[in-house]
Formats: sequence, structure tokens, C-alpha cells
Amino acid sequence: MDIKNILTDFGNCVFAGLTFIGFAIIYVGIAGRGRYNLVDDANWYFVGVGVVLILPFAHYMIKSHLVSKRLSEEDSERIKKLKKTGDKITVDLDELKIKTNSYKQEISVGSGYRQRNEYVDVNYNLILIKVPYRNEVIKYRLNIDMDPNKLRMHFAVKGKTELYVDSQNPNNNYLDFKLLGKLMERENIFKTYKYYSS
Repeated sequence: MDIKNILTDFGNCVFAGLTFIGFAIIYVGIAGRGRYNLVDDANWYFVGVGVVLILPFAHYMIKSHLVSKRLSEEDSERIKKLKKTGDKITVDLDELKIKTNSYKQEISVGSGYRQRNEYVDVNYNLILIKVPYRNEVIKYRLNIDMDPNKLRMHFAVKGKTELYVDSQNPNNNYLDFKLLGKLMERENIFKTYKYYSS
């Protein structure tokens, strides 16, 4: 095994453990020491120790949120710039080939005496989009869990979409699937994987 991965996993476990202990100590310090304890009975030393233990978690959450927000803003700016200055290529959605693997999956529902097995429909749709651009082919791979007929109908209604490409750097591109994305985001099933090859 890789030592680096082992140390990373150990560090994550320590981080999670300290956070849990911190919240437990705060609970005990404020109100968790008995049913009839008043607020005045709080042990503020316990609360202080708990707060110190959860500070790394709070720092991590705030930092992650700020980084995510910054990346989202940068991506929005990149897309706006591409739409203004990039080469616009029309992609015909009717020509897309959808490879579908549909099946029923058995899941357990309920618990105890009321536990039962039910079957749910799983629709795995794979769409590979290849768009020639100059001497390269820009490829997109879409994995969509949606009824295939509904997906084809949505493509037929939309008809076409646009691919925006930076003429100086073809790896900097954006395939406009905003309407499809909104539909699938609502159903929480949209996953896009983008890759390139020359």
C-alpha cells in the first residue's frame, strides 16, 4: 500500500474524530449533563475546549465554500468570454447516438416486519458527442439516468445546440446543454464528463 494514502486516510480519520469529540464536549458543557440542569450550570471550560476542537472543521468548511464559489465565478466568466469571442459550432442533436442499458434493480424498503423488496427502473444512457474542429476532434461524454424515450423527445424538441471553442486553445470550450441540464438537474440525474483528443 502507498504510505501517502495511508497517512491521508489516517489524517481524515483524526480530523473527523476530533470534530465529533468537539461537538460532544460542547453538548456536555452546555446542556447534556442532566435533565434538570439550568443554563447557568453550563461548564464554559468544556464549551471552550469543544470550540477549539471544531475550529479546524469550521475553517475547512469556510475555505471549501469560498474556493467552490471562486471556481464557479471563474467558470461563469470563462463561458461568457467564450460566447462572445469563441468560434460557434452548431451541434445537431438529432444525429446523436444514445446507447441505453435499461434494467430493474431490486431494493429493500422499510424496516423490521414492514421490510419488503421493490423494483425500480434504472436507465443508463451513454451519449458520446464528437465535434470536428480544425485538425482536432472535441469529444463530450454524457451519462444520463433518464427514460430513453423522454430523453430522445427532449433532444427532438431542442433540435440543436452550440459548442463554443477558443480558437487559440481548442481545449477551452463549452457545450451549451443549459436547457437539458436544467431538466436533468431538477431530476438530480445529470453527470457530464468532458475529455479531449487530437
